[in-house]
Amino acid sequence: MNTAAKCLALETWAGRRYYAVEVVGETPKKTRIRVLTPGGVMLPKGRYVPHGEIALVPKHAIYAMPAESHKIEHGYYNGHISGFGGTVDAR
Repeated sequence: MNTAAKCLALETWAGRRYYAVEVVGETPKKTRIRVLTPGGVMLPKGRYVPHGEIALVPKHAIYAMPAESHKIEHGYYNGHISGFGGTVDAR
């Protein structure tokens, strides 16, 4: 089985965010990924996938790595959504 390092692109209120993932398989309509971002990824509809876990995402959300490495998110989360990471902080 071939694995490839790609990026998961998510549209947020702050624009498009890229998260490092590893493609481990495919189904006809979805891609099976392993999250490589240290802080994990918050998928749409409030689904949190921690680092190292495997999830299915739509194929259209997977892209090649962007040329600028600074565009890849490092999993930092600032606590603005309640229910993610415990209490909401006032940053």
